[in-house]
Amino acid sequence: MTDVAVIFALAAEQGCFEDRLTGVTTIETAAGKVRTGTLEGRTVSTIVSGAGGTAAASACKAILAAHRPKLVISAGFCGGLQSPLKRNTITVADRILSATGASLELDRPTLANLQLAPALVGSWATVERIVSRAADKRSLGERTGAVACEMESFAVAEVCAARGVPCLAVRVVSDPVDEDLPGDLNPLMHARSTAGLVGAVLGTLWRRPSSIKDLLRLKEQALVAADALAKYMAGIVNQLPRTEQLREENP
Repeated sequence: MTDVAVIFALAAEQGCFEDRLTGVTTIETAAGKVRTGTLEGRTVSTIVSGAGGTAAASACKAILAAHRPKLVISAGFCGGLQSPLKRNTITVADRILSATGASLELDRPTLANLQLAPALVGSWATVERIVSRAADKRSLGERTGAVACEMESFAVAEVCAARGVPCLAVRVVSDPVDEDLPGDLNPLMHARSTAGLVGAVLGTLWRRPSSIKDLLRLKEQALVAADALAKYMAGIVNQLPRTEQLREENP
């Protein structure tokens, strides 16, 4: 049994957090590699699902079946939809809106029992593709009242709710509401393998050679965002009961 399972969409989101784990072991599942280690005296399992709700739901089901975590966290990058969310701001969802208009509230007791500051707590909007244009992000924020948008957390929360497993959703803002992103990011996000990613990058460079500057800038920003997320996530894990403590309280 795992104390907490963390589901990331991308390896770039996971890397800095995994670096904090000790004694890491890896097992293969149909949904991807599950890496398990120790952080702050708790057993932590992580998986990189790939982008999108379908992939995230499959990864969540796989890690629930294999490790029976007491808490699942959907984590990674997000786009800001409101001005207060600057780059590298941490946000925690208390409600997630699906792309079809459904609404799902996150686990209230878990949220209440954790010290979430300095994160901004609010509702998120799930989208099916990256919202690249600043104008579209503003419009989405105005229409939904959401503070951030991303692609996977509704699916993860839905799987957890169906199985009665507490779920949190924690993200770091990688692109603020007033920032346009390169329009050719979606192929990179949906690459499921190293070969696919290399192909997507080469295709992007072939179509737009100047995109190398954008890719390098985004890589640098992603490293800073991932480090901020990892630091915050370590603080969350440190607040969770240890397995040994639970056994003492429930002999």
